[in-house]
Amino acid sequence: MIFLLVVIYAAFIGLGLPDTILGAAWPLMRQDLGAPISAAGLLSIIVSIGTIISSLVTPRLIRLFGTGKLVAYSIALTAIASMGYGFAHSFIFLCLCAIPMGIGAGAVDVAMNNFAAIYLESKHTNWLHASWGIGATLGPAFLSISVFAGKGWRGAYELVALLLAAIFATLLISLPLWKKTEAGNSVQGSSSNNSNNGIAPRLRDVIRIPGIKLSFITFFFYSALEISTSLWCGTYLIARGFKPEIGAICVSLLFASVMAGRIISGFFAIKFTDHRLIYAGIFIVIAGCFVLSMPLPLWVMPVCICLLGLGCAPVYPSLIHATPARFGETVSSQAISIQLAGSYVGSILMPPAFGLIATKFSVHLWPIALSVFVGLLLLCVCLLDYVTHRKLNKSYARERVMDILHEISMNDLKRIRRMHKKKKKH
Repeated sequence: MIFLLVVIYAAFIGLGLPDTILGAAWPLMRQDLGAPISAAGLLSIIVSIGTIISSLVTPRLIRLFGTGKLVAYSIALTAIASMGYGFAHSFIFLCLCAIPMGIGAGAVDVAMNNFAAIYLESKHTNWLHASWGIGATLGPAFLSISVFAGKGWRGAYELVALLLAAIFATLLISLPLWKKTEAGNSVQGSSSNNSNNGIAPRLRDVIRIPGIKLSFITFFFYSALEISTSLWCGTYLIARGFKPEIGAICVSLLFASVMAGRIISGFFAIKFTDHRLIYAGIFIVIAGCFVLSMPLPLWVMPVCICLLGLGCAPVYPSLIHATPARFGETVSSQAISIQLAGSYVGSILMPPAFGLIATKFSVHLWPIALSVFVGLLLLCVCLLDYVTHRKLNKSYARERVMDILHEISMNDLKRIRRMHKKKKKH
């Protein structure tokens, strides 16, 4: 299981590697390819559409191939797309490579999140998303190294492709462990496990389940909050009087605080339920928005940005991990795919929508926009908990009983060991 966890963490790091290179490399890429500066938006839309379609199809593919094989094939597809980016000599070819990039990323995202939600503890779900942050941080760093080494932006994508190929090879070695973990859940009597149910629930039937539409809207507003925070943070700080280089450092602080917050919330998840972590994160974001909107000295602004990052950190992983408890393991992969589709739609639509507002009125409305997003997120979470509270209470009660039984068994084991030591001494 330790080796499988290492492989899963590596896959999440690999998922984050190509995500942040495009934004950093585009000034160089567009000069080489003769593309306009706005063309990066088209690439992002192609990737996002591919990700949405892939996330909705992934539950059926999980039943067809199994989680391990699907993750391996999707990582391979992402590696091929990254290599295609590196060899691209025209913008049209870049657009063609963006299709497998989005499809592979969406499949990995849904499959890995579903596996973590069913088979791993909540702490691992938080740490896995922190691992994605490590990959997202390493991507621009690889770009800098490649440019300094004289390989340009192409070298960064080629390096990422090689690393993804190595992760793919490791995934192939670990395939028996994926099957063993899923089969072990079946042996323990989980008849609702989606990997053992031969008939895949239809998407239209899953949508009718109480709370599914609410979960779509919940993830929509969460992504609207997170992406708007990261996209417009630097612009807002510069408008408030920060120098551009200081604003860039504050954006880095935001991502660092999200990654650190997910590592910390992983430890809190050992003692607290997903339910409590979600509300704790939302209220931290509310506090950050409140302080941000007040006429305080400029040096307070970076602290508020860190509060926003720390608040966002536990919400997304905890919402994902609570999915099997809310809707059951039978439809968890379908539910997660719908939730991630909502997340992708929110990340596509809402940040540009605020951009139009900022252009027409003022970027100083950014804290108000964040307050609206987090308020709607809190409302959706409250309604979602109300609709699914019976299943949640049963699931948390079952987890608590298992924790107590585990604690009793560990205490018995320690007592037996002490008795053996005393006998040996005697």
